[in-house]
Amino acid sequence: MLRMKKMKKYMKSFIDPSSFYNEVIHLIELNNYEEAINSIKKNIDNLKNLDDIALAFINCGFLYYKLCDYLSAIDYFSKSIDLEANLDIINLRSKDIALNGRSNSMYKNGNYLGAIEDKREAKKIRLLEISCLPELSNIKIDYKNILLGTFIKNDLEPKYKTLIKISKIEKGRYDLISDYKKVISKKRKEEVINKLELLSELKYKIGDYKASIRAIIRSEKYY
Repeated sequence: MLRMKKMKKYMKSFIDPSSFYNEVIHLIELNNYEEAINSIKKNIDNLKNLDDIALAFINCGFLYYKLCDYLSAIDYFSKSIDLEANLDIINLRSKDIALNGRSNSMYKNGNYLGAIEDKREAKKIRLLEISCLPELSNIKIDYKNILLGTFIKNDLEPKYKTLIKISKIEKGRYDLISDYKKVISKKRKEEVINKLELLSELKYKIGDYKASIRAIIRSEKYY
């Protein structure tokens, strides 16, 4: 009996503490975002790795975004950003994800200055990550390749499958840019993106933060 208890304790120590994400994915597929958030929250205390805790906060942030609770989304993205500040470069995901998530939430909440500042900081961080470890640039989950759908078919851990499922901004039913993208070349897309990024920079310099963030959000639709 004693031996059996020791065996169970031994086996328990090897259970992935983030295995609850399988339940979260199921709840997301049912569009039950509130229960998905509750599932993450009740399991956060079991996570020992700061990286995993930060990711849990990010996932909560995107779920709150889907519920249009932008203040809660901002709060959870901020918690993740604060944790990630204490981490070195993360191998499997970029630190730009939480910043972009918070930026989108701030935009929806009418904080245009905060939104554009986060977008700018996210870009700086991503460029720094690439310069420090260029060999990871093609395998790391970042905000751009989330929008591109790069990792959708990859065999990812449940915690990253959750991130991919909930972080991509849904397109409008009549998204003209989405249709236009299908008929223009890659070179033309890059030209449009560069033009919009330049416009954003010009608007930022004159203090028109609303126009600045809108230009960046529009440029991301061409990814």
